[in-house]
Amino acid sequence: MPIFQAAHREPASRPTGGDSVSEQTATPALTIEYRPIDKNGTLHITAIVNGQVVHVDRVDVVQASARRRFSKALAVKVPNLDAAEIDAELLRICTEADGRKPTSDAESEILFARPELGHRPELSWCAIPAVCMSESGPVGRWWLYVRWADGRRERLALEQAVNLPNDRRLWLRPQPAPPVLDQPPGWTLDERASWLTGEPVPGPEELFAAICKRIAYYLDFPPKTADGTTATLALWSMLSYVYPAWPAVPYLSVGGPLASGKSRLFEVLAQMVFRPMSSGNLTAPTLFRSLDETGGVLLLDEAERLRDGTPDAGELRSILLSGYKHGTPAKRLEPVGDGKFQTRTFNVYGPKAIAGIGGLPEALASRCIRVPMFRSPPNSPKPRRRIGEDPDTWAKIRDDLHALALEHGPTWLDLARRDDVCPMMSGRDFELWQPLLALAAWLDESGAEGLLSFMQRYAEQVIESGRDDTIPDCDEILLRLLADSVTAGLNLNIGPGELLKQAQEREPNVFQKWTARGVGAALKRYGIQATRSHGIRTYWDVEIRQLVLVERSYGLDLGLGDEAGKLAGYAL
Repeated sequence: MPIFQAAHREPASRPTGGDSVSEQTATPALTIEYRPIDKNGTLHITAIVNGQVVHVDRVDVVQASARRRFSKALAVKVPNLDAAEIDAELLRICTEADGRKPTSDAESEILFARPELGHRPELSWCAIPAVCMSESGPVGRWWLYVRWADGRRERLALEQAVNLPNDRRLWLRPQPAPPVLDQPPGWTLDERASWLTGEPVPGPEELFAAICKRIAYYLDFPPKTADGTTATLALWSMLSYVYPAWPAVPYLSVGGPLASGKSRLFEVLAQMVFRPMSSGNLTAPTLFRSLDETGGVLLLDEAERLRDGTPDAGELRSILLSGYKHGTPAKRLEPVGDGKFQTRTFNVYGPKAIAGIGGLPEALASRCIRVPMFRSPPNSPKPRRRIGEDPDTWAKIRDDLHALALEHGPTWLDLARRDDVCPMMSGRDFELWQPLLALAAWLDESGAEGLLSFMQRYAEQVIESGRDDTIPDCDEILLRLLADSVTAGLNLNIGPGELLKQAQEREPNVFQKWTARGVGAALKRYGIQATRSHGIRTYWDVEIRQLVLVERSYGLDLGLGDEAGKLAGYAL
């Protein structure tokens, strides 16, 4: 049985080079000296046997696997020591040094979060790059600014984990590389210092108004939708600082002809959104690795290449589709040596704005709120205003957005659960607009009176106008022809083949290469399926009620009229 002693002090000597101790007494006297290295439970441990240093290591004594590795390594060097007894001593040291319950091999819930930005009931946090002086000169490092649920504000070194008040730990993954020296912090040093000393945060309605004013100062939008577009962009900019609280985040699809201000809009957004990443030519691997390591908002210009058939364009589309919802990472095979590969996941979740002249692929467009751009008239002063001419105003907006995000952390978690802000919306429309309308509701209650009702009306207009782009013209023609047959009572003998014949007579160029199978597949997307009777497939059991529901759900005009809807038992 070894004689154990533990001491919390600096080791008296260095290891002897790692050579095993070949000769020991029958009862070796083991002394374990330790000192904390960081706040995560990692200790610098020195094992001394009979006065001789035999093993030195860095050990996270809270973790069972780390204790076990240390015990086995020491037992190999000192054969008369029992690894189980060494592990028991490390358990005692863990309680003494760290004050928290050490882990066992049993499974337990482990909390993970991204380090750059986040919100939990216990705290909200934001990682800020900074330049500090060392003996060798300036170096980049990360600071974690934290606002606890009890109101405390704190600056911590960004480490692997944060200790929570309920005796648990929040592990921050992935750990970013040290920031480059010229990486903009986003939040100025003076304002960070003021925030830490308890300076009050500006009112949210004032900040929202300032953002709207800034956007309107530099950009022209279509006159009928200018106010709604400006408010949407302002809410989206605010959302970029709190989006981790939501399960899904809307993208922006910025469209318009040449010289309509798409790139200029991105320049304005880059001055305000959280950690912007502007790109027009990033490769797919660079993009998903950058988003995984640093997070932030992607501003993807010249998105016409997303329709290309190249492998890189396909990967870009895959990344964008994955990044719309929390918990749907991009997955890639990474080499691990000897011709072997393992699957690695890349977290690409976050707000993204995509600009291009042509439309986006249908699946991607369904994840976007449309932002139509408008070429400024010749007499407009806005295109001539330099975006960088007033850096202090931009800095003030960014400072206030950072402070707002941390100060109201529990609010964001509550807003993400509100479903009363989206009347008459369901499915994808609800996912797109709920974050913005929830923020609008909060701002409305904070003093921006009327904002919620205004944004609800604007959202309905955008949804209605967007339906025309999501329904192919050929689908609408087929549905209209079928509706005519049903209202006339002729659908008993109408099948996919007969519908195709009628469609080719009406639009020969559009349906020239269509087949009856293609007609059936198109209508099946709307829940309308032909039924086989006496060996013939027809739409004999399609009812007016079913077509009225399609008409209402997709914003189409199938010529059914209000009376047809009422007769079908579905009041319009």
